[in-house]
Amino acid sequence: MRPNDAPSMRNMTLYKTRLFDRLSIQNAALATELRNTKLPWYHMRNAVDDDSTAEVFIYDEIGGSFGIDAAEFVHDLSEIDANNIDVRINSPGGNVFDSISIYNALVRHPANVTTYVDALAASAASIIAMAGDEVVMMVGSQLMIHDALAPEMGNARDHREMADWLDRQSDNLASIYAVKGGGETAEWRERMLDETWMFADEAIDLRLADRVYTRPPKPKQDEPLEEPPPGEDEPVDEPDDDEVLQALMNRAHRLTNRGFKHLGRTKAPAPVRSSFDQMRESFLASLSK
Repeated sequence: MRPNDAPSMRNMTLYKTRLFDRLSIQNAALATELRNTKLPWYHMRNAVDDDSTAEVFIYDEIGGSFGIDAAEFVHDLSEIDANNIDVRINSPGGNVFDSISIYNALVRHPANVTTYVDALAASAASIIAMAGDEVVMMVGSQLMIHDALAPEMGNARDHREMADWLDRQSDNLASIYAVKGGGETAEWRERMLDETWMFADEAIDLRLADRVYTRPPKPKQDEPLEEPPPGEDEPVDEPDDDEVLQALMNRAHRLTNRGFKHLGRTKAPAPVRSSFDQMRESFLASLSK
């Protein structure tokens, strides 16, 4: 979860500018191409079998130095006039301000919004997941929340100012989790400082998700599917746009070099349950004795 407007982030921007200036001397065309590169990380479309539902796919790092920013996402979202919006997420996170902007755009949208964590909603992507009127965890999916992160270049005072600034941003993010999960903002901030990873059932226990997806029964086929005659091979087609999109949504994201403490739920401790839930469990246990 990386802010990009921190007090001394301008130093990182200047460093990037100097790199492009050096590259321009050696290869001006390449430097220009890289400056203008925008890597997509989302896709919107009408649902295949339901005209009343639009689908939003978030499949990569949100925003970032070479990404499309939230303004374009919010504009595209405002063009959707469907009654329902399904937001499917498989993202390691990204720019925190873009994620907050997207969260608020989804909350404000008049459609009924359902967010699905397809595989991973980590860091800033977990903020977007909270925007759903219903939050659905797919089987085997993971959710992760943590404090805001930002690189810093400067002296001791600069680092102290950055730490204060990150505290303010993280308190703001904790309030979003509290809106969905209930409880005190301070309690969510503690979970963020711990970097809390959750399996699907654990996210439900913490009330950040509402249910685990259950596949509806498939309709029975009236007639068996016709198989090609023996000896005839099926033609090999180029992958269509839907296959490419599914491949993007299904891919595993690299979790190293992102500032994360843990590389997934299997490497992380169990989430800390709320003090209220712990007291309730203790009380119920005492009654059964």
